[in-house]
Amino acid sequence: MTLLRIVLTVSLASQLSCHNDGLPVAQAARMTTNRLLRAIALGLLLSASAMAQASRDSPLQTRARMLEPFIVDSAKRYGIDPRILWTLCFVESRFRPEAVSPKGARGLTQFMPDTAARYGLNNPHDPKTAIDAAARYLRDLLNRFGGRVDLALAAYNSGEGTVESYLTGRPLVLRTGKVINARGVMTDGIPPYEETRNYVSTILRMRNGSRTAALAFQPLSAARNRSSEKSSNARKNKFADHSSFIDLDQ
Repeated sequence: MTLLRIVLTVSLASQLSCHNDGLPVAQAARMTTNRLLRAIALGLLLSASAMAQASRDSPLQTRARMLEPFIVDSAKRYGIDPRILWTLCFVESRFRPEAVSPKGARGLTQFMPDTAARYGLNNPHDPKTAIDAAARYLRDLLNRFGGRVDLALAAYNSGEGTVESYLTGRPLVLRTGKVINARGVMTDGIPPYEETRNYVSTILRMRNGSRTAALAFQPLSAARNRSSEKSSNARKNKFADHSSFIDLDQ
């Protein structure tokens, strides 16, 4: 509104000047006015561009940025790739600490009660402690399955015993009496469950489409500065620069 009032005031002043002054003065006044109007129009365009950029930051992206310091800190502490931890939080809960699944998994990292108890996670809805527990759990899963990220993710989703069963071909009997892999099928560890296979492939696809782990370990401000310098290349990448890790516009 302020810029609009300026435009109207300048335009009116120009018209009055044309009536009251001589021809040379009126022409000069019109030229000055036109230049001023062009400058104002440019200012309006730049303001609109800035507002459009700000509007691209969805609540999801805002939540991601708020949690990234916890993700980086825990990933460093336990020596795991922060991109995996970041993507796991995205896939599990869309970065919502209040999330509760129909099966009873809770919080940002969707820990089941038994797993939360194992890792001393008293409040799964606390982002910092939930991320830290998930990082420890991933580290332990990676150690158990020889560093294989796909098996660690499959175990996070379907359980360590289930992955072990399909890795070795030995059936697993649960406490409830349910038998997993009763036929002794070997699938190299990834259970033949559509949910688990989609879970693993989604996280790996997003992780591989993001920038390098080294970038994720650098300060977030530096990462964002570098991302702006590479914006032309990032537009060609499906997983680009809205977050310090991975693009959320998918």
